[in-house]
Amino acid sequence: MPSSNSWSAPFFAGAMTTIVLSVLFRRQGQEKKGTKGHDTTSRSGSTRSTSAPNKLKPGTLMDTPTLNNRILRKAEGALRLRTSRLIIVVERCTNDHNYSAILRTAEALGVQHVYIIAPQVCESTLKSNRGMVDVTHDSVDSENLDDKNVKLHRSNGQAIKLATAAEVQNRANHHLFAQRAVQWLQVQEFDTTKECIDKLRKDGYHIWSTDLSQEAVTLDEEGLRDDDDTLKERNLIPDKLAIVFGTEAVGCTAEILDASDKRVYLPLRGFADSLNLSVATALCVHQLFILDPTIIGAMPEEERINIRRQWYAKLATQRIQN
Repeated sequence: MPSSNSWSAPFFAGAMTTIVLSVLFRRQGQEKKGTKGHDTTSRSGSTRSTSAPNKLKPGTLMDTPTLNNRILRKAEGALRLRTSRLIIVVERCTNDHNYSAILRTAEALGVQHVYIIAPQVCESTLKSNRGMVDVTHDSVDSENLDDKNVKLHRSNGQAIKLATAAEVQNRANHHLFAQRAVQWLQVQEFDTTKECIDKLRKDGYHIWSTDLSQEAVTLDEEGLRDDDDTLKERNLIPDKLAIVFGTEAVGCTAEILDASDKRVYLPLRGFADSLNLSVATALCVHQLFILDPTIIGAMPEEERINIRRQWYAKLATQRIQN
């Protein structure tokens, strides 16, 4: 006899999907209530209802808050462009600002999976007289931040004495936006670098690590092709790729570098030879999409269906609560 778990999971997934659709379509019906079709009169004098012309008029808004099924359109649009062919790996990030910025970047660019190696206890750059500020529970309203005596700190723990109230507010908003981004991502943590490497190898991913040594090649078409003659007959980017970013201070560890299939760096044109970790992540990932646009939306359909079930359940919960 099959166990209850064998049928309960699909049942509840289907139930949540039904709830979100019923809530959203009910709202759609309310928005449509009272709307009338356009009537046109033919030469014979008869009247018929016609649909709007396909051609958009100048100034037509493609997206508005009152658009029918707007939340479903937004979710499906994002899901259609999600990729699991590319994974962002962050090794021992110690700055909460960089960490949250990387998560926002991954979500915005459509990278579904982020791997975190040996996650450190990030020193929060927002602290109050009660300790670190958790924006998932504390309001980021400016009055509440003032009431909690919240101060802006550097990643080394040093307080920024001249930080303005607007800067504190902006940092709190930054962390809050990152928390919202995480709910649409799949973030996996690994205690050791070896565990992450083993997982990537098992799943068939090539590993590229960002590096500034002489062994690294430029992350552009010329650098990649010069490093590998076989790339002249195939795509620049492997079918499955994990790109690794190391700590703010010293970069990737020797362990991940030794295990890498390739070391890459982003060519710069100024005196600076390195970038902030979150900025480097955003530029490198965006460069990969430019080098191989087929990465965009590259995801097995089964995985996309599973993500859709998770997203719709969250959207239903949020809509019911609001």
